[in-house]
Amino acid sequence: MGLSPYSTPADAGVLCVILINTAISISIVKEIVRSILSVIGIRIASWEEYAIEGPLDSLECRGTPSESYIEEFRSRTPPIRYDAMCISNNPEQECSVCLAEFKPDAEINQLPCGHVFHTACLEKWLKYWNVTCPLCRNYMIPQGEDDGCPM
Repeated sequence: MGLSPYSTPADAGVLCVILINTAISISIVKEIVRSILSVIGIRIASWEEYAIEGPLDSLECRGTPSESYIEEFRSRTPPIRYDAMCISNNPEQECSVCLAEFKPDAEINQLPCGHVFHTACLEKWLKYWNVTCPLCRNYMIPQGEDDGCPM
């Protein structure tokens, strides 16, 4: 009797019921708030939608960038092969988005700021409406020349 912090076994059961009811109440309130935000047009993405390997089409949080913006990026920054780029001063570079070393036949893009990334990594970066370099945050398409800002 002196070892238990509860005076009776029923007190421990009451504590468990209170904790379970609190968790259920929090879950219900969360869903009510999510529903209200959805009605007024604000959507909260679930954790599964932020998975790195998950499909990007399911993300509606900020929408997808216009196809014209992506096409303008592609036309201003055409992909090249990594081995075609002059890399005499730093032969072993890696993509800062996926953290993989560039293979000689990798398709890459060099941004106006000089940073280099895999083409697929930059396309994925753009689909999240990230219009700046992943490293230095300079615009991928310089603002002075861009007639329509997507934001």
